[in-house]
Amino acid sequence: MSEEYINEELKKWIEEHRDMEMAEPEEAEAGGGKEAEEEIMGKCEICGARDAKYRCLRCGRVVCASCYWVMFGVCKECVSEDMVKKLKGEKDFGIEKVK
Repeated sequence: MSEEYINEELKKWIEEHRDMEMAEPEEAEAGGGKEAEEEIMGKCEICGARDAKYRCLRCGRVVCASCYWVMFGVCKECVSEDMVKKLKGEKDFGIEKVK
């Protein structure tokens, strides 16, 4: 894979994900929100079935691993439907499905 191809793909990815708001590092360091300071405990606020392990950067819910997109730092309720379709589509990664 050439560097130019990788750079073009990275530019496309950035354009597709511009609508995702991420917390600024300065805000997190300065104690920007009380949610960041609170311990993550209890059940997932989305499915209610599993123990919470993460806090969504967008809405602040505590969620389990199944309801959290680690790649983006947000829960499945905050990820747009279009983004989910793109990520689950087999052609987006250039990999054929193994049967």
